[in-house]
Amino acid sequence: MRVIGLFVSISLMIASIQAQGVSPTGKKDGTALYTAGRKLAVGDYEFISDSKKSLSMVNPKNLLSAVSGNDNSVWELRQHKTTKFFSLHLKNQADLEKCVSTRWTVGDKDSGGGYPDAAVMWQCEIDGSDPKSTGGYQKIYPPKQLWLAVPDQKNRGQYKIVSASHLYDMIPRCISQKAIDGGTTLAECKIDSNDDDLLWTIKKH
Repeated sequence: MRVIGLFVSISLMIASIQAQGVSPTGKKDGTALYTAGRKLAVGDYEFISDSKKSLSMVNPKNLLSAVSGNDNSVWELRQHKTTKFFSLHLKNQADLEKCVSTRWTVGDKDSGGGYPDAAVMWQCEIDGSDPKSTGGYQKIYPPKQLWLAVPDQKNRGQYKIVSASHLYDMIPRCISQKAIDGGTTLAECKIDSNDDDLLWTIKKH
């Protein structure tokens, strides 16, 4: 009976993994991106698209969006320990600290299960930010607030901004300029992805 129970448990675990869209090339893709990634210095930055739109937090709803005009956000970039990963911090109109974060969606039968679908704003819980309360929510999984800047292979001076969440077990996701309900789209990306919507110029202030 114990053997049968163990077999059932393993089968359920495998089914669960498959339902979450694990990529057979995930480790290879994630390693390629991290190896190519640049370690950015601590400081204040803008992320600007070719169309001169800036990755910004739009008040008062704390929405992350690529916008044009005078509402450009200047982000405080904090380095994550000794890694190439970083977090992006900003205070909203209520003087509450928010970070660019990876959102997870449960998906459906067409998507094969859950996946990271958007970059959104969420309270900062990483790199020196430790809120007294999480507002009743579970504490966020740290890689969801970590990002990686990867130089594009074809466009000099432009970068893909890669989520650290599920970087090594799923198809990696990069911040797109395209909007999605609640934030900006996280699109599938690899080291050789050719998509202008994923490219950002990183401007240090």
